[in-house]
Amino acid sequence: MQHRSARPTQKDIALAAGVSQATVSIVLNKVETSAVPAATRERILKLAGELGYRPNHPARILRSARTMTLACIVPNITNPFYPGLVRGLQKAAAPAGYAVLIYDTDGTLEGERRALAWLQQGRADGAVGVLYHFRAPDLDDVARRALPLVLLGRHATRRDSAIDSVFVDNVAAAAAMTRLLIRRGHRDIAMIVAEFGPSRFRAEGYEAVMREAGLAPRVVVDDASSEAGVGAMRTLLADGRDRPSAVFGANDMLAIGAMQAARDAGLAIPNDIAIVGFDDIPTAKLLGLTTVRQPELELGALAAQLLIDRLQPGGMKSASRSLEIKFEIVERSST
Repeated sequence: MQHRSARPTQKDIALAAGVSQATVSIVLNKVETSAVPAATRERILKLAGELGYRPNHPARILRSARTMTLACIVPNITNPFYPGLVRGLQKAAAPAGYAVLIYDTDGTLEGERRALAWLQQGRADGAVGVLYHFRAPDLDDVARRALPLVLLGRHATRRDSAIDSVFVDNVAAAAAMTRLLIRRGHRDIAMIVAEFGPSRFRAEGYEAVMREAGLAPRVVVDDASSEAGVGAMRTLLADGRDRPSAVFGANDMLAIGAMQAARDAGLAIPNDIAIVGFDDIPTAKLLGLTTVRQPELELGALAAQLLIDRLQPGGMKSASRSLEIKFEIVERSST
């Protein structure tokens, strides 16, 4: 009867490569150091592949007192923006040996509280969070427990905490989109926003530009789904005022719902009404939706790198960092 060979270890690789086990550990744990020559590093990695070496994940966790897991806290995983964000996070986390878990809060305060309590139970080594209801000072308890956190969509507000942020300037992006509509000749521009989340900053940019141009802002508030976009557009078309010539959805899901309601009402886009969105989810391109692009892959990858940096020796003592990513206006047939 043939017995399965024992699982190859770092010691086996060290013997085959003619180096110390410590050197093998440095290379396989991706520690950047000039102490290991490039040729030695290549030889170790080649032998690891040939021998079929796989890290002993439970043993690594016990040695490091870490889960080797990062969490991604999102308000709605069915929104097509967030899978791209998670993918970016995974692409940066995997080479460093981290897995990624997703926690969906449904965009509620209670959901966010549960997510943070779950995080503080030691379920993950750190988290990237899209949090609608908490502010950075409210999260200091998480930071005090040596749990790094990266907020997406807004600045970190305290330099002395382990809370970092990666963001697009939502105010400036919405202002740029509103100026585009005004340059196209639109004067009656309505905006559909969600009650929570980045909508309030996007509405701020829209309203500021409308007032600068001597125009009256017109805002309808609902939740962030395409169904809400349908309902909000129907409200705009039935409120007894002149029909807006353009509608700005605070996210692409709202804009897509508005497009559906406009077509159901027999309106042609953009001849009868122009519609724009925010996020540039994959469906936006298919539908010809003019939108603000924020690069979700880059957001996720940068957030993961900030977390991994925090998890290095001494990383929790570094000052808080806020990284801004540039947005882009993508013009398509809906305008």
